[in-house]
Amino acid sequence: MADIIEGKTLSRSILAEVSSRAAAAASALGRKPSLAIINYYADSPSAIYVKRKMTACAAAGIETRLLMPDEAKGKEHFFGLLRELGADAGTDAIMVERPLPPGFDVPEAWELLDPAKDPDALSTLNMGRLFLAKTWREIEEGGSFVPCTALAVVKIMRHAGIDPSGREIAVVGRSAIVGRPAAHMLTCLDATVTLCHSRTKDIAAVLKRAEIVVTAIGKALWLKPGMISPGATVIDVGTNIGPDGKMCGDADFAALAGTAGRITPVPGGVGPVTLACLLEAAVKAAEKRTRGEK
Repeated sequence: MADIIEGKTLSRSILAEVSSRAAAAASALGRKPSLAIINYYADSPSAIYVKRKMTACAAAGIETRLLMPDEAKGKEHFFGLLRELGADAGTDAIMVERPLPPGFDVPEAWELLDPAKDPDALSTLNMGRLFLAKTWREIEEGGSFVPCTALAVVKIMRHAGIDPSGREIAVVGRSAIVGRPAAHMLTCLDATVTLCHSRTKDIAAVLKRAEIVVTAIGKALWLKPGMISPGATVIDVGTNIGPDGKMCGDADFAALAGTAGRITPVPGGVGPVTLACLLEAAVKAAEKRTRGEK
């Protein structure tokens, strides 16, 4: 049976430190660190975590403000919100939940998002700085924000004692906030990474060759036992609703238990670590404000 790589223990460890840092930032700012969340769709997969984010923030000493704009007001209203929150002295961090309405998710929006208030690295500047890095040390010492889910993939692997260096890793999914950043981060940790997507030819051969498979495509129970080599490690980033109406990942966890060597569950794997990374980044944004950094 596969060993389960759970994320709750690591998440609790990160959040314990976040709470003490939030208290110190609150003392310096004269108020609690604050996170604004923009969410257009109450029933999207991303929105499943919004309440959890707000609950976790409250427990850690971070104020949250949820904005649910009317799509009918158009993208200029969305752009205006980004400008308003960027200029607001009482807002330390801004989280934009995806998906966005058609035509909203454009480069102009990410140019408007203040990089100093960008905990998930959606802004052009933070994402650009990430991809300019060649080593993990550059990422760690650069001081910029990085995508939380991609960072959680790296953190959960390292917490489980998995060294990416020299490993063959397949990352499935090329989204701008998970697949591509995760592939780049793992490359900076000296892994040999193949980034797979819907146009990859003979994806089965790529996955069979990989020692580690990171799947982030948003297809419920997509990864099956016959698609990986026996003993491979599976890091499941997917957040989906399965045929039974319950949350599940991209990997068929029950079926893979007899084939994979190690596997993250959904829920309880990458998700809790992503949440902890977001809160950590929100407090980091507040800390930057106390030092006058941009």
